[in-house]
Amino acid sequence: MARLIRAHGPCTMHAKHGLIHTSGFHSLAWAIINQQLSVASARSIETKLLKLMGKNEFQAAHMSRFSDNQLADCGLSRQKIRYLRALSTAVRNKQLDFTALAQADDADVSECLIALPGIGPWTVDMYLMFSLGRLDVLPLGDLALRKAFCQLYKIRDPAQMQDYRRHAEAWRPYRSVASWYLWASVD
Repeated sequence: MARLIRAHGPCTMHAKHGLIHTSGFHSLAWAIINQQLSVASARSIETKLLKLMGKNEFQAAHMSRFSDNQLADCGLSRQKIRYLRALSTAVRNKQLDFTALAQADDADVSECLIALPGIGPWTVDMYLMFSLGRLDVLPLGDLALRKAFCQLYKIRDPAQMQDYRRHAEAWRPYRSVASWYLWASVD
């Protein structure tokens, strides 16, 4: 890990223009868009979608203004459109309270978010790390993270989850920061 820190410099996870400085809706929409996509593909979709909306941040109120075809033309799958619409509805109907989530512990945040369509453990981990700024999240659902892990520790891919967790114990309470360095090593 020391080699990665030297190679990539200070962690910019909480940089001025990072996700932690955006709304909870934007962060979750970003995570849904990024699910199972390459970084380049996700960025392309995000750019097109923001251009369509005429905004620099996703907002719940804007999701209902566009047809499924318009959203699909930005590169979103039908399934992701459904997830984004469900998230937007939950926010507009006040079923999802981002202020309350910010005060909740990680387990409660997870329970609340996983109840929504299209949000699983990986999306929750991205929200905890990049929206709430939680420093001790280990997003093992992320394929790039696991590959970086295998490269760093010379372990067979795919390793058992307990192998990743065992190596990551030394990083507590900063596993989010260590994860950032692992991602930086494969970007």
